[in-house]
Amino acid sequence: MTIDRRRFLQAAAGLTVAPWSAQTQAQTQTLSKIRYVHSSPVARPYHAYSFSGKGAGLYDKIGLDPEFLFISGSAATLQLLISGDAHIGNIGILEFISSKKKQPTLPLSVVYCHDYHGSYVTVVPEDSPIKSVADLKGKTVGVLSLAAGTVPTLKAQAREAGIDPGSIQFVAVGADAAAMVALKSGRVDAYSHFIGAIAGLENLGMKFRSFAPDVCSGVFVTSNALLANNRDLVVRGLQGIALSTRFAQLNPVAAARNYYAMFKPPTGDTAQALRNDAHSIEKTLSIFKQPNDGHRWGEMTEADWNKLIAFAGPEFGLKPEDTKFADFFNGSLIADVNKVDIGLAEAAAKAAPAQ
Repeated sequence: MTIDRRRFLQAAAGLTVAPWSAQTQAQTQTLSKIRYVHSSPVARPYHAYSFSGKGAGLYDKIGLDPEFLFISGSAATLQLLISGDAHIGNIGILEFISSKKKQPTLPLSVVYCHDYHGSYVTVVPEDSPIKSVADLKGKTVGVLSLAAGTVPTLKAQAREAGIDPGSIQFVAVGADAAAMVALKSGRVDAYSHFIGAIAGLENLGMKFRSFAPDVCSGVFVTSNALLANNRDLVVRGLQGIALSTRFAQLNPVAAARNYYAMFKPPTGDTAQALRNDAHSIEKTLSIFKQPNDGHRWGEMTEADWNKLIAFAGPEFGLKPEDTKFADFFNGSLIADVNKVDIGLAEAAAKAAPAQ
């Protein structure tokens, strides 16, 4: 990406780029450049599943010099992949399915699934009489906004639980402290948001009972042209995700410190900030691949896919007959991705300070 184009994108679409020093660039001239883009306006500590391997030296070990871009919206993320200004993009799987259904010739494919449980979580205070999704019938649920993906997700959960999705009232209450006030005051009976945001409420002292769909939710996408022309770069790029994920799972404190070094140093009580951010990372990555969970790194099975489509159903306008697994997910890289030595991440996590 040229400087002119980068400045244009920053001004027009709010693109955030991780800073790199001239010294770092000089040290990595022999490494292959790779550019990741996240459909998020800014980097957050819980994005450690991609960036933490940089500070840990893991990308160097697989011959990569990564750059991390953050841009608002899945459409902008996909456009950067199509234009070649980014190599691998991170978005929600249902957002990708929706985009590809609208544009069947979209020259992109899902190549890596990074979690196996829903990232949209509905919570109630731990002393709430609400014990299940079915108990939300006739209740009020707070959300970031009425356009948030949590709304159709919880409606799908309601249908799955055997209650009328229309029986749940959704109220926009915002996030963080505003959401906490809405819950504590009784304005809403429950709150639904991204798992990392729920961790933020826990950092404010709240304790919850939670409900989340047992389906895949987040993926990495690349262009079909890049797959054809530089498959090895994509494979190593996905290996970097696997290494970063495992490093951050094992040492979320070190991953948080990597975030501070790369993006935004903490302010105020730095010790408390470190504890909070480590919790955010740990909670978010709890829904990612775990040892001995039956999945290889990045793998999505057809059974996983069918379960997702059955769950999403009418709330997301999806039908099994016109949403075929092979039309969306390219699993041809998974065997090679899993040739990476995960022991590299385990050793790095053990060597890094954990407090």
